[in-house]
Amino acid sequence: MYKLWQFFILNNRFSYLMMVALTGFGILSLFLIPKESAPEVQIPIGVVSVLLPGAPAADIESLVTNEIERGIAGSLENVKSITSTSRESVSVVTVEFEDSADIDVAIQDLKDKIDTIKPNLPTDAEDPVVSEVNFVDQPVMTVALSANLTDAELTALTDTLEVEVENVSGVSRMEKSGVRDREVTVVADQASLQRYDMSVIDILNGIRSANSTFPVGQIENDGVNYNIAFEGDIADSTEIAGIVIGIRGGQPVYVRDVAKIDDGLGPTVTLSRLSVDGKPSVHAASFSVYKQRGGDITRITGAVNDRLSELQKPGELLDGITVVTVLDSGKDIKTDLTRLSRSGVQTVILVIIVLVLAIGWREGFVAGSAIPLSFLIGFIGLYLSGNTINFVSLFALILAIGILVDSAIVMVEGINRRMKEDPHIDKSKAALETIREFSTPLISGTLTTVAMFSGLFLISGVTGQFIGAIPFTINFILFASLLVALGFVPLIASTVLRRRSETNFEKRQIAYSHKLETWYRSKLSLIIGNKKNERKFLWIIGIALIVALALPITGVVKVIFFEQSDIDWIYAEVELPQGSTRAETDVAVRRVEEYLYQEPDVASFVTTVGQAAVYGGNGGTTDEKFGNMFITLKPDRKDTSTDVVERLRGTFSEIRDVTVTVDQPSDGPPTGSELGYRFLGDDLAELTELANKGAIILKDISGTTNVVTSTNNNSTEFVLTLNKQKASALGLSPQLISQTLRAAVYGMTATSLTTLDSDIDVIVKLDLTQSGALTSDATNIANLETLKNIQFITPSGETVLLSSFADVSLRESSNVISHDEQRRVVSLSGGITADGNIATINAEFEKRLREEINIPSDVTIEIGGQTEESNKAFMEMFLALIVGVILMLAVLVLQFNSFRHTFYVLSILPFSLIGIMAGLAITQLPLSFPSIMGFIALSGIVVNNSILLIDMMNENRRKYPDRDLLENIMNAASSRLRPILLTTLTTVIGMIPLTYASDLWSPLAWAIMFGLTFSVVITLVLIPVIYHRNPGKI
Repeated sequence: MYKLWQFFILNNRFSYLMMVALTGFGILSLFLIPKESAPEVQIPIGVVSVLLPGAPAADIESLVTNEIERGIAGSLENVKSITSTSRESVSVVTVEFEDSADIDVAIQDLKDKIDTIKPNLPTDAEDPVVSEVNFVDQPVMTVALSANLTDAELTALTDTLEVEVENVSGVSRMEKSGVRDREVTVVADQASLQRYDMSVIDILNGIRSANSTFPVGQIENDGVNYNIAFEGDIADSTEIAGIVIGIRGGQPVYVRDVAKIDDGLGPTVTLSRLSVDGKPSVHAASFSVYKQRGGDITRITGAVNDRLSELQKPGELLDGITVVTVLDSGKDIKTDLTRLSRSGVQTVILVIIVLVLAIGWREGFVAGSAIPLSFLIGFIGLYLSGNTINFVSLFALILAIGILVDSAIVMVEGINRRMKEDPHIDKSKAALETIREFSTPLISGTLTTVAMFSGLFLISGVTGQFIGAIPFTINFILFASLLVALGFVPLIASTVLRRRSETNFEKRQIAYSHKLETWYRSKLSLIIGNKKNERKFLWIIGIALIVALALPITGVVKVIFFEQSDIDWIYAEVELPQGSTRAETDVAVRRVEEYLYQEPDVASFVTTVGQAAVYGGNGGTTDEKFGNMFITLKPDRKDTSTDVVERLRGTFSEIRDVTVTVDQPSDGPPTGSELGYRFLGDDLAELTELANKGAIILKDISGTTNVVTSTNNNSTEFVLTLNKQKASALGLSPQLISQTLRAAVYGMTATSLTTLDSDIDVIVKLDLTQSGALTSDATNIANLETLKNIQFITPSGETVLLSSFADVSLRESSNVISHDEQRRVVSLSGGITADGNIATINAEFEKRLREEINIPSDVTIEIGGQTEESNKAFMEMFLALIVGVILMLAVLVLQFNSFRHTFYVLSILPFSLIGIMAGLAITQLPLSFPSIMGFIALSGIVVNNSILLIDMMNENRRKYPDRDLLENIMNAASSRLRPILLTTLTTVIGMIPLTYASDLWSPLAWAIMFGLTFSVVITLVLIPVIYHRNPGKI
């Protein structure tokens, strides 16, 4: 390896050319690497969705979900789990495959299997849709529009805007809220149908048959083959009235004879309002922009903003329209990247200042140049490997600063020392001798750090993909730093460093260094060689380690995977009892809005009535009982977003008979409810009762909030029980009856009219109110007697009522029925307050559950929520640490050819936890993923220091075999004191900007600062002590 590094010095012109080329490619790569807020996560999960409009959850479970689950179970490869949710009108079966599965192959196999199951599903169910779950498929931008427009004008406006936005490069789609889709509604009149002895099904079939385009075949004419196509499309809604649906008395019966036609808007699904600066909310529409996979968020949102600005010019589409951007992830990313980049620049400046003060300005410049060079070379690797710049990889870059500069400092300090010891030495020779001395320990030190971070590749699932950028980034940077430290730094040093007489400042530096070394030797001599003091020292640090490990167990240091950071938006969700109307929900939502008007930290909010919060546990479910608010906070507020959430939770608790949830999105995995428990069994009523009792216990535990069960607010339903004997005698089949009822109550899609912009559904339904209403909302207002009086036409032409062959009753029904591995499951979930401890809450809940509830033997209770994912991630991280230590062990054994010396190097790792735990306790920060990352980074640094010490001790013993062992150890330790303290100082000071740059990553910075400060003291004493007690062979 020495000849490789020698090449750079001996061929300096070529080396400079290589350095310039790599710098140029690095700058180009930096601009080409896509930027995003968080890493894209791709987990092999397939979802099978089947719509059976109007069917209650119980029917969905028995007729659809069970069929699909039975067909999938045991018939597909690499299936990890099968879960499902059955709710009104829709079945969703989720199939999670093993992480090693090829998602494209797995999804195709799932589609093929569903094709074989399809014949077993109800005939009136829509075709199953198989899709891949995209975890990054969340809006990157949300915009609200407000204007004095009618619903039709607002719909037309957003339809046109949708085309404009989706034409922007990188945009996958735009989703609208608060607008009604265009729809042609054919509302049948019961009296007219009775007059012609017809049913609503006759209208449905007549329109379907009238809108048809079909290839007929080919004919040959004069030796030429011609394709023949039959075109019977309905051109527009005006043609529908003239469609013949039957013949009565020798005369055609047209649609217009029995129904009214409205070419207007579909039923109201959601209502949207906008409030800015505390002003009362006004009617609005909102739309969310989704990016294509792999797209650069900053470029996409920037392009959308530019297009919106153009459309707001006089005479353009949005002229006179109030446009408010409530979410702009591109802007947020730029802010985060700017903040972290500023932190990185500050770190570089602080490191260089420390180096200049410690070893001189030229030496500081040479060592400091390693930072930008290593970064730029690392960017090439990141770009070529397909990685992105996001807040995780950017954090890794900042973390790497404190590690990568160590090797450069050691090299510069070594070259500088040789030039001062021998004023006549050739600068290139000084560089080569330094390379010869330090190349092996520096390579080993870098490889040990790479080994520790490489263990993180073993973490699977969402967490593994989320943090995968960290080992990728740091390993690229570390290998780049090794190239820079051993190849380019000696080259630059041999050019930049000068032989000159020592300045007064340098003389003082040398004097202080000698004093520090003398003080260190004197203190070390009090311990080393004195067995009593050595044992006392080992006992002290051993007890300190036990105390440190007890801090998280006793709750002094909280344990959480990712701590919530301060962001500029939060969300609220309003939920009313099942069956509540949109009007009732709207009243409740307006009560919540009144509180938001008075909240000083709220800049604006967008309200949507009829839909759950996208970021909440209900995942944007459309239901009249839900309402949600996307709340933008003022950037100049004093309180954090967490403070605002806690304050609003207290405020909204005053609202009775309504469940109001306030929360903010998580910065990283795991996602979902913080508290989660699953009750699994076969008896849904029994599981519901147990979950409800569990909810009472959980609500009673301090620190919990937003406690709900998955069966919360089960609905009631009218059950139509068919008298099959009577129906058969009348000549009415169950299929005809169900289709007639579906068309009458829910409405059925007869066909679609194709236009240039979109497809317009033609809906046929019955006017249950017999009021002449034309809208779906109005025609659905009915009572039990209305349902009983729905008319049917028998084959003999007789008109009969539903009540003559069916009984109507009212019963409770499950709103949602969930399965886990084909077993029914009821979930209990909740959140924790700012002062809540998830471990303490889980422990108390499990204890009280066993004491207060008699749990049947056939019921299984499992912990879910973030706890489940966190426990898995922590276990995998622990495994990653073990693997990292094993890889580190291999590198060290290869270097030292000694298990004893390898053990000495690794012995410092557990003791570094003392400083980390003490620091977290002092700063009141949790033991989290970032702080564990701090331990991993710290491991690389302290191991490098240990390598330098033991390598020098071994070298002294080889050079001076006749010297006393104690003297060789003391000389080695004192000679390495300056570079060890210098690398420690630069790392600790370099972490200071990170402590306030991000709430998310500050635990990491504090962990490194406290851990490294304590570890360097332990290293400088522990390594000499244990080496002296048993030096081993060299």
